[in-house]
Amino acid sequence: MADEPSTGELARRLVDLQRAAQRLMSQEVFVAEQRAIERRFITVERDLDALADRLESEIKALVTRIETRERDRGANWRQSVYAGVIPAALLLVSILVQIWLATNGMS
Repeated sequence: MADEPSTGELARRLVDLQRAAQRLMSQEVFVAEQRAIERRFITVERDLDALADRLESEIKALVTRIETRERDRGANWRQSVYAGVIPAALLLVSILVQIWLATNGMS
């Protein structure tokens, strides 16, 4: 019986084994939580990448629309000049020439 541990020693060993088991369980839970967090981060990263790609394509589309509008606005301005200002200037010049001919032609 001298080789056998006492009940106090058995109780201490049992407590040590329980603590070790709790640490192992805690580590398993910790590892599982870490893996879950990593999966969440990977999912968030993928979502952010997809969102960034979508935003980039939307920005490119908006820039294209703005450039098209600017080009059209310039074309509209040129069209109004050619359609309105030039004929009006020619009309004024022809009126001035007629007035000049009428005044000089009578003298």
